[in-house]
Amino acid sequence: MLKIVIFIGLFLYSEIYVIGMVMDELGVWTTVLLLVLTALVGSQLAKRAGVATLQTVANKMREGAPVGRIFAEGGILMGTFFLFIFPGFISDVLAVLLLFPPVRRGVTTLLIRAFRSDPAQTHYASAENTIIEGEATREAEPTLLHLPPPDNKPQR
Repeated sequence: MLKIVIFIGLFLYSEIYVIGMVMDELGVWTTVLLLVLTALVGSQLAKRAGVATLQTVANKMREGAPVGRIFAEGGILMGTFFLFIFPGFISDVLAVLLLFPPVRRGVTTLLIRAFRSDPAQTHYASAENTIIEGEATREAEPTLLHLPPPDNKPQR
């Protein structure tokens, strides 16, 4: 947890430092305009990439293919959207890099490896070859009220 806090602190410090450097070179209003433009243009680019990913998910689901990796890429695109919205030039550069599919696929692979519970597992299981072992028992359903059986007379 401490590493994450330190990383976020260094990232914010770096963003503020770079914004200050750009302000010294271009002026305050030009820097603000650049930050707003990158947020607007970048968020639209991320939105388009996200819509394309949703269409890919729909096509893969119709085919019955696994979609876990594509969902992970969609999550990265959501993060890309937030990187564009976050004011700063370093976050914008990272977001632009994540818009490129090869970079996004590489980051997806790294994240899947980092969060996988079984590192030896190298394939995705599909519905056809997944076996779940276990036992099932049927228990009587509890009843709260003992109501008489309904009569078949129409009600008015």
